[in-house]
Amino acid sequence: MYTSFIDLLLKLFIDLLSFHVNDFLKLYMHLDYDDQSSHTSVIREHYVFLLETLDVKITGLVGQLYSDHVVSAVERDDITAEQTSFRANEKLLSVLSRKSPQHFQLFLDALDNCGQQHVRNVISDRPG
Repeated sequence: MYTSFIDLLLKLFIDLLSFHVNDFLKLYMHLDYDDQSSHTSVIREHYVFLLETLDVKITGLVGQLYSDHVVSAVERDDITAEQTSFRANEKLLSVLSRKSPQHFQLFLDALDNCGQQHVRNVISDRPG
């Protein structure tokens, strides 16, 4: 009898856990592919250009993004710790692709504020 009670508790725990994991995955997949699709498609379309052109270290872009609450302190430190601009740009684009469209708009504004209007013009399709 004691074993069957433990088995029952274990089964209930596993069922409850799988229910929450499934809900989390549904929510994550929904946000990843629906709400964020507009700015992630911009990042994908201009990925190589952004990797080669962004200046995250010298212009203070990452600091601006931190001040605007776009990136966390940990994300800021991870980006600035990269040895090369290319790797720092990769990390920033990865972070931005997981952020909200509102955060992406703040990123575009930060490009203007940090002297990288030419980058914003290209990815926003606005005349330079």
